[in-house]
Amino acid sequence: MKKGYFFIINSKSKKARKIWNAVKEILAAEGVPYRSFFTEGKGHAQKLAETVHSIHGEQAEAIITVGGDGTIHEVINGLHKKDIPVGFLPCGSGNDIMRGLGIRKKERLDLLIKHLLSSRTNVRKIDVGCLQSAGIGRFQRRFVSVAGIGFDGEVTKLTNASWYKDWLQRFGLGGLAYTISTMRLLFTYRPVDVMVKVDGRTHEFTSVWLIAAGNLPYYGGGMKICPSALPYDGKLDICIVHNLSPLHLLFLFLTVFYGRHTNKKGVTMLTGTNLSIVSHTPLTVQADGEVIGSTPVDCSVLPSMLTIKM
Repeated sequence: MKKGYFFIINSKSKKARKIWNAVKEILAAEGVPYRSFFTEGKGHAQKLAETVHSIHGEQAEAIITVGGDGTIHEVINGLHKKDIPVGFLPCGSGNDIMRGLGIRKKERLDLLIKHLLSSRTNVRKIDVGCLQSAGIGRFQRRFVSVAGIGFDGEVTKLTNASWYKDWLQRFGLGGLAYTISTMRLLFTYRPVDVMVKVDGRTHEFTSVWLIAAGNLPYYGGGMKICPSALPYDGKLDICIVHNLSPLHLLFLFLTVFYGRHTNKKGVTMLTGTNLSIVSHTPLTVQADGEVIGSTPVDCSVLPSMLTIKM
């Protein structure tokens, strides 16, 4: 069975479509065998990843996403063969997965493509996180970067529904959309008490704003919420923000972009492999910038589950 590169393109993104048109020319000039698949809506990238491992006698050498973190999130939830590498062409508003993996965006697209397709490209296995809930609206989802519960789940929900996210993305300012949503919600969100169990040990927190479980450091368009998180250590870094006024949270927010919040008042940092979160009030859960559901939720790490091209 011959092999080729399979590209999954987020057709909703004008930037992704523009980049894909340039990529096609490069692939044709290099004589690279490939197939392209365009998403038709939310959830379609996952369905494509479930079915395009091999098609018409051709097997995927690698699956390359042309989109943002949401496209990557869907693909890794549809990809059941962990030995098939996944590569990334960033076209999203946040691009936190690539940022967290240390994959630098090259200035020239042709060099980036040649690097991804080169046999000398570094291929490595990384951990992924897994969220699951047996409560109302049960779900099970994998994630690459960070799962956020509470305030940042609401920020993600507001951002994804906003008019300004796509508008800002046109100017390369997509990450600013999360900042705008944060400001909009800062004085109306009501923190709640939460019970957090990490590797069997129970912690109770009052007036919790958010809980972030990081496989990578970044979320929300460059916020370094879990600065020490590594995708190959078999652990999740957990950041819990609690007992702060909105003004104190605003000050803390300014330090998160540099990862300097971890020793501030109202921030508790934990690490573990299994995490359970329970609250009397359901809290919104997001992962990789996609709204997943609500608490109660269990979160765990799946070591070396994903193969990526870097």
